[in-house]
Amino acid sequence: MTNTKNCKLGRVFSYMRWSSEPQSWGDSERRQAEMALDWCKRNGKTLSDKTFADRGVSAWRGDNRKSGALGALLRIAGENDTILLEDTDRWSREEALDALTALRTTVQRGVEVVFLKRGVTVNKNNFNEDAVLIPLFFSSMLANKENEKRSYRIKEAMKGRRAKIESGKAVPGSMPCWLKWDEEKETAVIDEKKASSVRKLFQLSLSGLGVQAILHQFMVTKVPCPSNSSRSKWNTRLIHRLLRDKAVIGWHTSSGTPGVFPSIISEEDFYASCRKMAERKKFSAPIKWANGNLFTGFLKCSVCGGPVIKCGSGHKNIYSYLCCAGHREKWKKSPCPAKGGIRYERLEESFLALLAHTDLIYQALAGPSGGPSKLDALRGELADVQRQCEKYMRFINDDENPSRRIMDNLKLLESKEAQLQNEIQAEEIKTKSETPASEAYSRFQTEFATHVKDPEYRSRVREALKDIVESIRVEVGGNAYQVRLRQATMPIDVILGRKQKGWLFNPSPRYALKG
Repeated sequence: MTNTKNCKLGRVFSYMRWSSEPQSWGDSERRQAEMALDWCKRNGKTLSDKTFADRGVSAWRGDNRKSGALGALLRIAGENDTILLEDTDRWSREEALDALTALRTTVQRGVEVVFLKRGVTVNKNNFNEDAVLIPLFFSSMLANKENEKRSYRIKEAMKGRRAKIESGKAVPGSMPCWLKWDEEKETAVIDEKKASSVRKLFQLSLSGLGVQAILHQFMVTKVPCPSNSSRSKWNTRLIHRLLRDKAVIGWHTSSGTPGVFPSIISEEDFYASCRKMAERKKFSAPIKWANGNLFTGFLKCSVCGGPVIKCGSGHKNIYSYLCCAGHREKWKKSPCPAKGGIRYERLEESFLALLAHTDLIYQALAGPSGGPSKLDALRGELADVQRQCEKYMRFINDDENPSRRIMDNLKLLESKEAQLQNEIQAEEIKTKSETPASEAYSRFQTEFATHVKDPEYRSRVREALKDIVESIRVEVGGNAYQVRLRQATMPIDVILGRKQKGWLFNPSPRYALKG
């Protein structure tokens, strides 16, 4: 009997909602809760302990009713239950007919809905009365129009901000953490304390340190984190993001517009750092052995194209050989058939001797033009893909029900477009960060040619070679390798001397320009 009585009396639920989270810091929640308690006190009702609130949820598209707390409340509310709301805009800000249809469906189940601010109780008996329906219709319409007007103003404000940014002018709002807004000058200015931490980050990257090593150094030296949050600390993700963020050279990264913010890093240093990060991915040797192989990342197998690694052999004396990594890793499905190896010392000596042949090097660098650059080819391919996308878009605009094949083709083209844009960005970084090979070779001859065998210069020689050499393809188990210099169209073939029964034939390596 008690359960039946309670069911007849019904339960009273309070529902609260506000659109943006910052409103919860103010008076909205307290005001709505007090209005519900006051109504229960005046009507001799007891408010349910269950609370239903949509904090920071918009009702413009009915999200609160479809997937929010209001939807959860409507699923449990039944006959004789009462739902208390501050006003009609808490129920919905959809178009008036949609909002009233949802309300009608609710009250027809025997649920009462009370709009506290208006003092209106809506149920299945009075829903169609003029005194109830007409005010609800106009209040719902006004709530929807208010949201549309707000949306229009926000869009226009954002359009204005975008236009200013695209014209190269900074606007107040979201800015890189090392900048702050100057109200008097109406421009972004550099926060030198935070900018110095970012500059230190790029200095370490340019010196050859990787992300983990930089993080360790910052933790030891206690370099302050430039984030706007006082709780933020240095981490690998933040370091990697900052080293890739074009905002340090003045770009507004979200719109892709250059020259919006003041630069804190030169373009040369930024792109050089990006290139060093890309090169470090190829480097797999521990730091203590970093200078043991001057050609890490350059050596490739002439058979499979995979990396050639340095390995040891011998019992009493350890000899260093260059072997194909694909042949040594037998667990692979298709291991490389290239057996044997080349003594590392012979390759290093012959290569450093090659760099002394200045006429041959300059002849390779000044070879015949190979046609359009890779960057030009990528840009041409991107333009062609974009033209195809526009063609499909015209078909879709003229057809209310486009075929699935057209939509699938458009998705494939859009995916190809995004891939090409990433490749173009990577190639631009490579192009802007590369020192001309002829200039790098001249500097090498001036600074390092007489010190190539000096252990103290070894790390500097290894770094200098990165600006000169693109790849070295080794005939593992043979006596030859091929050198391709950066920005050169003709490779150089190197043939080493052969040994037979203890005698060395052709002891000096032979060099030939191929092409």
